[in-house]
Formats: sequence, C-alpha cells, structure tokens
Amino acid sequence: MNSVKVLADILRQPSAGEAGIRFLQSGDREPLVSYADLTTRASGLLGRFQQQGLRPGDPVILFVRNSTAFIDAFWACQLGGLVPVPLSAGVYAEYLRKLLSVMSRFPAPFLFTERDLLQRLYKMNSSKDISAQRVCLLEDIKQLDEKGELYPAQPEDTALIQFSSGSTSEPKGVVLSHANLLANIRAISSAAGITAHDSTLSWMPLSHDMGLVGFHLVPLFNGLNQVLMDTELFIRHPARWLDSAHQHRSSLLCSPNFGYQHYLKSVSQPDESLDLSAVRLIFNGAEPVSAPVCREFAQRLAPAGLNADVFYPVYGLAEAGLAVTFPVPGRGLQTLDAPAHKISVGDRVIPDDNSEHCIELVCLGHPVDGCELRIVDGKGSVLSDNSVGHVQIRGVNVTRGYYQCRECDEAAFDNGWLDTGDLGLMSERGLFIAGRARDILFVSGQNWYPQDIEQMLQQAASVQAGKVAVSAVRDPANAEDLLLVFVRFRRQPEVFVDCIQQVQSALAQQTGLHAHAVIPVNSIPRTTSGKLQRYRLAEAFERGEYSDVLATIQSFMADAGMTSVGNNVGQQLIDVCRQVFPDRDIKPDQNLFELGADSLMLVKIHEEIDARFPGKVEVTDLFDYPTISSLAGYISHL
Repeated sequence: MNSVKVLADILRQPSAGEAGIRFLQSGDREPLVSYADLTTRASGLLGRFQQQGLRPGDPVILFVRNSTAFIDAFWACQLGGLVPVPLSAGVYAEYLRKLLSVMSRFPAPFLFTERDLLQRLYKMNSSKDISAQRVCLLEDIKQLDEKGELYPAQPEDTALIQFSSGSTSEPKGVVLSHANLLANIRAISSAAGITAHDSTLSWMPLSHDMGLVGFHLVPLFNGLNQVLMDTELFIRHPARWLDSAHQHRSSLLCSPNFGYQHYLKSVSQPDESLDLSAVRLIFNGAEPVSAPVCREFAQRLAPAGLNADVFYPVYGLAEAGLAVTFPVPGRGLQTLDAPAHKISVGDRVIPDDNSEHCIELVCLGHPVDGCELRIVDGKGSVLSDNSVGHVQIRGVNVTRGYYQCRECDEAAFDNGWLDTGDLGLMSERGLFIAGRARDILFVSGQNWYPQDIEQMLQQAASVQAGKVAVSAVRDPANAEDLLLVFVRFRRQPEVFVDCIQQVQSALAQQTGLHAHAVIPVNSIPRTTSGKLQRYRLAEAFERGEYSDVLATIQSFMADAGMTSVGNNVGQQLIDVCRQVFPDRDIKPDQNLFELGADSLMLVKIHEEIDARFPGKVEVTDLFDYPTISSLAGYISHL
C-alpha cells in the first residue's frame, strides 16, 4: 500500500484486478465491472475528454444520475490529471441553480451530464452561454476506442473539489489533494478494522463524501468487492437494500437516519428468509445520529440476525476528506443524556444530573490516525473535557482551503485549525456532537441553509423579502428536522390557504422538500442589528402558540376539497393521490406539489401511476403536468 501515492495508483494495484463493482439499478439490472475493466473504461473516456480539449488540471463537473457513468468519469479524471467536481444531479430547480452557481466559479467549466438534464438547464436564461464544446453528454458516448494519455500526478495535486451540500446560493468548494484523501482512506481502513474478508454495499449518492470516499474509494483501496445501489432505487424500493446485503453477504453498510426511517416506514415486515448475520458494521453519519431510530431499526431486524452492536456512529465532513472520529468497532451505541438547557458554548455537561428535559447524544468515537480535534470557546481557548464548545480539527487529511474563496478560508481557519461549524464536547469515551453553531437544517437526508430556502420562496412563491423565515424543530425521535415556514401575514386565516399552497408547491418543485407547517405570524423577530431570530419562531411553535390558527386553517382547507372527476384516467390518478395522501380531499385541478409531494412522495406517486399506466409517465413528466387534470389529459392522448 506504500506504493500508492495518488488515487490513480489504487487502480494499478495487483489486488485491484481481482475484485469489482456491482451496480444495482432499476429493472433488476446488476451489471458487474471488475476493477481491471474499470481502468480500461476510464482510459477510453479520458480519451474522449482529451479529444474535446481537456488538459491536466482542468475541472470536470460531474452532473450525472447514472452511477456507472459517474464512476467511469471520476477515474478518467484521475488517470488524466483532471479535477472531478461532483454535484448532486436531478431535475429540481435547486440542483440546476447550484450547478450554474458552481460553473460560474470556473473560467472555462467542462460539464459531463445527461441530455434531459442539459435541456432543463437550457431553459434557464443564464445557461444560454454554455458552449457545446465544453459539454460531454452520456447519451453521445457510443464507442471509446482511443485510450487517453495518462498524467503523472503528484501527492499534493488537487484530486477532488467537493462543493458543500448545504448552501445553494454560495456553495463552497473544498479542495482535497491526493495526500489528503489517501491519508483519510488509510485512517478509515485502520479504524474500522477492514480486512480482505469484508465487502461493502451503499445506496449513498456518489456526489456525497460518504458515498464516494467511504464506500467506493475505501473498498477499492482494500481490494474489496463493492455493491453500489442507485439512490433512486433505494428510495423507490428500500427493501432491496437489505435484500441485496443478504444476497451478496455484505459486511459493511452505511446510512444516515433518513435511510433507516425510510426503510422502517416502507417495509412493514422483512422477508422471513432475510439473513443479515454477515453484517459487521453499519456506518451511521452524514447527519445527527438518532439513538432511538437505531434501536428501532435493530429491533425490527433482529429476527434477521442483525446484531445491535453493528451500529457504527461516526463523525466527519468533506473538509476532512471524510472521517474525523470513529468509535471502536463492535461496541454499538454509546450515549449521553445531556440537559437540554446545558448544551451552549461553555456549559459543562454532567452525566446523570437528574435533569427533567435531556437530549440523548451519541458517542462518535476518537480522532482517526493523522487527525487532531479540540473543543474551544468563542475566543479560541481550549476547554476541558465535558465542556461544550466549537469543534476544530487539523491534520494530514484536512483541506488546505476552499476553491478561490479567501474570505471562506479566513472564516474557517484559526491558526491552522479548521472550525467545523459544529458544537460538541469531548470525554474519555469520545466526541459527542451537541448541535450546529450556525443555522443549518437536516431535512430528507440533505443539508439546507434556511436563507437559501427563504430566497427561493421569495422568487418562486411571491413571498416578499423580509416577510418569510425558515426554521425547523427536531422530531420526537431526534431523527430529522421538521421544516417550518413562517410568513408575515395579518389578514384572516382563511385567506392564508392560497399562500400555503404556493409555498408547498414552490418547495416541492424547486427543492423536493415539504414543509411540516406553513404558519402565518404577525411579525418576524430580529436582533437589534436586523438579523433574523429564527429560533424564537421555532420555540413558539414547540410551545404550541400556533396550534389554534393552524387548526383553523386546516378546517378551511378541508372545506375547500372536491372529489369528483370527469374521466377514468383522472379518477385513477385521484385514487393514487388518495393512497399517498389519505387525509386530504383531492380535486381534479389539484396541483400535486400543493398537496405536499416532496421528492419521496413524488417517487411513490410515480410508482403507483406506472403500475396503472406502464411506461407512459416519467418522473419528470410530473413537473411538466403538475395538476391531476393536465396529467390525465397527457396520459389520455398518448
């Protein structure tokens, strides 16, 4: 392993040719690509990129949903000294806006994408200047006969630019060198006790560091067989995740809380033949770890032989390559009950102090090899154990800075230490994360900054600037944030119904999100300097201050319901919507997004429609025909 100096060396290892990647795709397709074949495929795609004028050091933005194509392109970049820039790809406007924002950072960006995504990008005015010479479409690749010219990269060269998943308006590009990533890959392999007997399975997006680094690069580095399941396939058929783990005897799995909840909600009873006894570790990260959700998941899968001690809660971030702290494998969940009123900077958490209201924090282990961690107060002074403070890191795996953003570097680094933006405490047992120092929401498995959602609602839902605030409350299981939208509105509650529909429709179409509640408020609280105090609105919601007005609005919405429809296709579509939204009255001109069809529900709706009208409707058609009547007309004329 010492011969591996850059990522491309991983493919050149003798052990790399003996294993491979199985891609789980829709329609029961499971193509297998050996690591030896991957080298050949990537070299051919590199030749195509070089024919289009790409040279070492050029950035290549990867905006593809096809995981096989993503992997080919990633390794084409590594072989040729190009710099991959992975982004989450999808039809939602926020994905496209982030893409445009990232492209604007580079003087001559090169885009690897799919035809329908590019067409949707062209619909945005600002994308008219995208040069066809700087785009490579997956559908245009027929044969790759000419191998690319290999480039001898150096350890300090940039291997990857990982743009932050949270902010869409001002995403930050984390610059990671080969040395950064390989140091973290080695540390992960050691901390998790990975051996040649392991194999991996992941449904995490490859645009995410856990998906790309943790469950593609790490197994490849160790010469393991790996299974990569399309994220959309997991969303549509979550049972297939663990069915595949059973089939392939996978020992290492991963999922944030979102995945466990989705499985529990969708799979009422696992198959009796399911055998998960081969599972050694399930990595849990990417969002706050919920002990109750893990325990429920373990209890549900216990009959399938899943050991509760396989849960492996970890802490990391893109700026560290991936991993910061790992626990000892096999110890399972270790938790701490922290008084809810004692988790601010400077507070000392005393276990078992008999406080009434406690938050269960999960131990995330100790720093991995090559990475240091400290807890500091607001002035940068190091705090003692069990004291809550800002989590800072440094090490050979930590980025040197952000892509062409000096102000980002100045805000993040403190004498060589990187401020993670998280609050936490260290004890003898390890790190416990207590929350975020800055506003950030964890919704539907993704990070969102509230100001980005507010800006989108001002543009797409015609909400005036300064009259909307987005916040969240943690659900009772501490598993995810429930999105709240507060709108300054001083008219009668019944008039607010239209505003709710506009907000929910904009959220669903633009971001794939659904608000737990849209609430009219008399005013939006601010500090004396004019900053939004979103937390005050969330606290008022939790106290039940808006319960009466929300109940009144709900009754108006129910009274406005209509249930008749004029044709058989429309009636079947209404039946589908009633299955997905059993508590709502459905009408023919109902906009699916106004019903609250977030990205998960949209997939469920499409599944039901496809079962009744096979092959006639794509998920993207729901954006073009968002009402039941328009979609019925579209289907009827096919």
